Amino acid sequence: MNKLKYCLFLIPFLGWGQLTLDVNLAVGERVLILNQPVELKDCSFQLEQARFYLSKFEFYQNGHLVAADPVNAYLVDLELDSTRKLIFQNIDPKKVDGIRFLFGIDSITNTSGAMSGALDPMHGMYWSWQSGYINCKLEGTFIKPKREAFQLHLGGYAFPFSGAQQISLKTNNADGELKVTIDLDLLMQEIIRPQANLHVMSPCIRAVEYAQLLVKSVDLKP
Repeated sequence: MNKLKYCLFLIPFLGWGQLTLDVNLAVGERVLILNQPVELKDCSFQLEQARFYLSKFEFYQNGHLVAADPVNAYLVDLELDSTRKLIFQNIDPKKVDGIRFLFGIDSITNTSGAMSGALDPMHGMYWSWQSGYINCKLEGTFIKPKREAFQLHLGGYAFPFSGAQQISLKTNNADGELKVTIDLDLLMQEIIRPQANLHVMSPCIRAVEYAQLLVKSVDLKP
């Protein structure tokens, strides 16, 4: 049975093709650039740091799993353009009409302890063995209505603060060049409210709610 499972995951990768995801943060139609002011309806802000994990990529056709990415997790860092392009080798885009992945790190990886590569603690995205990984780190400054810093370190893997969010997206792009955009509009409108928390630094219900707002605004475009 184990050998059969292994073959099912391996065979789809033994083909030709490549699928690429370009990942961006945006507000509405405007792509975010670090340290550049962004105007919203009732406020303006600038983002000074943005890092987040995308993990456990799976590729589907007609609802059936055709391939699972062997890479455990990707760390997207807006300071490093190279991290915004995710390349999946040996994936035939003509045979993929759906993509599923996690925004954040799953509980099994968290309880396995700190790892290497994208999961190395040197990236500043690991709290401790008790709290696990930071799924998303957004830091910046509101410029108006008043100047105020915000720090959102969103994570947590244990109930009731499981912060990783599953994302499922449809695609019909046979060329394999796709753009994933995470729109911050909903989140920023929420945290500027008087009763909101501008500083989330540990697993909590507010961190889960903020992560849920983020994944509501994920869009996939050719």
